[in-house]
Amino acid sequence: MGNVLVITPISIAGALIINGFAKGFKKSGHNVLIYDVRKIDCNSVKTFNPDFVIGYDYVHFINSEAERIINELNIPVIHYFADDPNANFAHSGDLTLFKKLSASKGIVFCWDKQYLNVFQNRSFYLPLGVDPDLYSINVEVDGSIPEIVFVGRPLTDRRLSILCEIIKNFPGKLGIYSYKKHFDTSVEEIIKRNMLSSNLVEIYRKSYKGFLETEKDLAKVYNGAKIVLNITMEQGLSSMNYRVLEVLAAEGFLITDFRQDTADYFIEDSELLFYRSIDDLICKISSYLNKDLLRNKIAKDGKEKILKYHTFKQRAAKVLSELDLL
Repeated sequence: MGNVLVITPISIAGALIINGFAKGFKKSGHNVLIYDVRKIDCNSVKTFNPDFVIGYDYVHFINSEAERIINELNIPVIHYFADDPNANFAHSGDLTLFKKLSASKGIVFCWDKQYLNVFQNRSFYLPLGVDPDLYSINVEVDGSIPEIVFVGRPLTDRRLSILCEIIKNFPGKLGIYSYKKHFDTSVEEIIKRNMLSSNLVEIYRKSYKGFLETEKDLAKVYNGAKIVLNITMEQGLSSMNYRVLEVLAAEGFLITDFRQDTADYFIEDSELLFYRSIDDLICKISSYLNKDLLRNKIAKDGKEKILKYHTFKQRAAKVLSELDLL
């Protein structure tokens, strides 16, 4: 049994992932102390006497006080990256962070194999995991959930193009859940670029269903929709993103863009579906929209795979194994 200091980041997604690791270490029998990177307390940390630190992306380097405290501990520091290390998602505009990491003895675990050669530090590949407890369904799903669901920012050229094609082919069936400001920006882009006719723009406007505040809200939507669509952000070169895991954890029927890392872990047409082009996606939506029994079987098998291989407890065990800390 060891002591693990867990530092949560400012980002919502990053905090969700790192808190998942914290739970995974606890389930593995370790003592865990969790601090927000902006509120870390020196005396409490020294009293806890951690064996190692884990945090998201650049971890303690984003806060000078946290950096001072962690440096004084002189223990292994693990940086779990689920962002392109050179993108604004990771460094928030502070271009010194990569140099600080490179000059440190920090150990990197990265969700995408394609970025491993970017780091100058000791680096390992580790796909994202999920906490299935957060996505358990304990309420009856009502009929208010759209048949086809997309959750996330409806921005970037690729996402807009795909969503517009769904509106054209399945008018009135798509529901989009995102921050309102992101959805409004997408409407402006669609109009500016003349991506939809005026009639279809109005149908697109009506597709907005609000922002899902909690994982339980997400699970209800994932589980209640006929089809959940995933469109990986461009920074995910070959990676399996978190949306894949949380949809399957909620026993949702997922159609996701092909990514090799995802294909390495899940059986196509048995635990989820891949699309390789917009035409392929439209064809598969048309084919599966009214096949309730088949969709439910695939969703059930996807969840079973999650529980068997893809929880944060299993990811935490992999970290400990790589560092000889079991």
